[in-house]
Amino acid sequence: MQTMKPHLGGISQECRDAMQTKINGLAKPVGGLGKLEAMAVRIAGIEQTTNLRTKHRCCLVFAADHGVERAGVSATPRKVTWQQAINTLAGHTTVAALAKANNCDVKVIDVGVDYDLSGTGVIDKKIVMGTKNMVNEPAMTRDEAVQSIRAGYNVAQQAIAAGNDLLLVGELGMGNTTPASAIISVILGVPAEEVVGRGSIISDKRLAHKTAVVNQAIRDWQPDATDAVDVLAKVGGFEIGAKVGAMICAAENKTPLILDGFISYSAAVLAERLVPGITDYLVASHFSREIGSQKALNWLGLTPLLDLNMAVGEGSGAVISLGLIDSMQSILENMNTLAELDIRYVK
Repeated sequence: MQTMKPHLGGISQECRDAMQTKINGLAKPVGGLGKLEAMAVRIAGIEQTTNLRTKHRCCLVFAADHGVERAGVSATPRKVTWQQAINTLAGHTTVAALAKANNCDVKVIDVGVDYDLSGTGVIDKKIVMGTKNMVNEPAMTRDEAVQSIRAGYNVAQQAIAAGNDLLLVGELGMGNTTPASAIISVILGVPAEEVVGRGSIISDKRLAHKTAVVNQAIRDWQPDATDAVDVLAKVGGFEIGAKVGAMICAAENKTPLILDGFISYSAAVLAERLVPGITDYLVASHFSREIGSQKALNWLGLTPLLDLNMAVGEGSGAVISLGLIDSMQSILENMNTLAELDIRYVK
């Protein structure tokens, strides 16, 4: 990673158009496959080919703890972060089970877990043992924010070098919907009340407290909405920064990156602010039930493939979407064309 603001070559409109023409020529009504068609066209533009490369894929699950969790914003205890990191590698979490069903490799990367994961198989990119409590001080230093972005970039680079055609991003980090909400509130310029959700199904009382915490952190630390790194440093999380880095790397390498849910949206918002146009290289897998999801996706200009009312995180929704990608790939490889069947639709 030579610079925080790399030059992206841009997607191929020629390949997008060629893919749409190819799809329109299949033995079906034009537009009949809906979002599947749009997804294939998007991937074709990113990969710059009409012969989509989707077979080899890897979900990067970035794990980190949050100081703000100690402020009582989450119903889930901090220890679950490290426990689920280990459980994922053992195949016993949602993302691990779904990855097995969808032929997807999973890597778990520690970028700030408040626990020693040495010898567990978790990739060690730990910056520090979790962020600071943004109620009392900024979440991290600017240098730590940059480190988190670089860590994600480097892990993604290794995954691409290993031959992966698609990258997916997920996360583990109890309390992380709080920094994600703060990031989206700042960058979009919308009130915290419109984007702070229930996360781990918290009570009305805890939701009000969580919203107050986000408002206080934004008021006290005044993150600069024009400076993505400043926002990340003051109210973000290490796993969110790592996702930003993975997105930059994927875009540079013309590798489609599939977003998961709300935490991924917040990282994408930061990435777009840092590197305008990077959203063109991202695929939205599903619609998270967190209340700030629609605003974030609208700002990004992304339409998710699925709406399953999910709020698991981990990369679970991203992995589920692979079934749709595989289905579309099978259609492209096996379906007859209109010309082969001598079919002509009359308008």
